[in-house]
Amino acid sequence: MTITIQPEVFYIIAITACLCVFCVMCSKAIKKMDYLEKPTGLGHIAVMIVEMIDNMVAENTNKNKSVTLAPYIGCLAMYLLVSNLIGLLGLTQPTGNYSVTLALAVISIILREKENITTNGVKNYLHQFIEPFFPFIIPNIFGKIGPLISMSLRLFGNILSGTIIMTMVYAFGSWLSSLVPFIGQFNFIGPIIAPVLHAYFDVFSGFIQMFIFITLTQVYIGNELPIEENK
Repeated sequence: MTITIQPEVFYIIAITACLCVFCVMCSKAIKKMDYLEKPTGLGHIAVMIVEMIDNMVAENTNKNKSVTLAPYIGCLAMYLLVSNLIGLLGLTQPTGNYSVTLALAVISIILREKENITTNGVKNYLHQFIEPFFPFIIPNIFGKIGPLISMSLRLFGNILSGTIIMTMVYAFGSWLSSLVPFIGQFNFIGPIIAPVLHAYFDVFSGFIQMFIFITLTQVYIGNELPIEENK
């Protein structure tokens, strides 16, 4: 029996390590800041990121929930953004592996169900599965699973499709280059036409998919909070 480690595992570890170093650097920069002066440098960037995440989470859930949820949303946003963008360096994107996107979606759905139980209690939570009648237990179960599948497949599908399309573009550029005498052994057409497509499939799409994922996480959790808390 041979155990094969997927290449995404190494990139997951590398990305996590880099983000940890970045967070430590931001923490040190903030500690050195003079709070009576306008923040500059890395400390200013850190303050802007924290403020933006806090405001976004508070808007989609509530101010009390943003205290505990914002750190998770911030880490999730940075991880997804870096994972989506490393394709620009020719590296394997972890989000192009369904096990990665599924694991992230599972965490988000667990947080949603936790808020549901906290808000409604265990008894009312279980009763939701048989509302309005007991035969509805099957569609209600699928209703719980639906967002999990939707979130994971949306992120995975968009990242994977972009990778496939860019691979086809480079292959097509290589074929066109081979038709040119003398210099056809080099793929000089692919790098010419690829940057514009990279800007969409890697940068724009990568950012949008990150934003959609964290927004859905906040909305799903916010929907489980008491109505008066969401005002």
